[in-house]
This record gives sequence, C-alpha cells and structure tokens, in this order.
Amino acid sequence: MTKPATPAAAVLVVDDDEVMRDLLKRVLERSGFAVVTARDGRDGVERFRGQEVDLTITDMVMPVMDGLEMIRALVAEQPNIRIIAVSGVDDWDNYLKAARSLGAKAVLRKPVSSADLVNTVRRVLTEAD
Repeated sequence: MTKPATPAAAVLVVDDDEVMRDLLKRVLERSGFAVVTARDGRDGVERFRGQEVDLTITDMVMPVMDGLEMIRALVAEQPNIRIIAVSGVDDWDNYLKAARSLGAKAVLRKPVSSADLVNTVRRVLTEAD
C-alpha cells in the first residue's frame, strides 16, 4: 500500500552545515512540508526516534555520526524508512552508491536545485514500500 504525499508530510533534514540545513528547511517548508532538522547523524537518530517522520534527508559527510552510519541505524529500526542521501564531496558517487545499497530510496548531488529537491521528496513519499 502506498502512502500518499500530503502537504503535512514530516521531513527530517540532517546536515552539519547550518546554512545548507536552513536552506533545505526553507525550500521544503515553502512547499508545504513540516520540517525538523538535526546537526549530525546522532542528532538525526535521536530526532527520528522522538517524533513521527515520513522521510529523512541526510548529508553523507558529518562529524559524530556520518550519513552512512545513520542510514544503517535508521534502517535497522525501520526497514521501510524513506531516506534521501545528499552529498557534495568529491567522492560523492561512492558515498551515494553506498547509501543506496544501505537503503536510501534516492540520492542527490549538492548543490541540488529547489525543484529537484521537492520533486524527489514528493516522488519518494509516493513510492510503494
């Protein structure tokens, strides 16, 4: 059964770069999503556990707990979780391939356009588990 994408869908944005985190939050909120943010993977896991989240967007390279570690932790708790991995590092292709293999439903390369971000979020929210 698919879960419809609703304007009230809750999105968790995890990125150690405050400017990027705030930008993603603003873009998603303007598109009608409820957004919660976290500063690293550990913070992201805690926020995920603390409230209902429909989709998680995570950066790959972060201190404390990186995106791959966070994806592993979240998938272990909720195998059908919807995750979008985002990276802007030089070796982004390897990070994003690894994220896909661990369970990310989509991957995006930074810088990501607002339209690509919103379209990808909507697509992942409407995909069947």
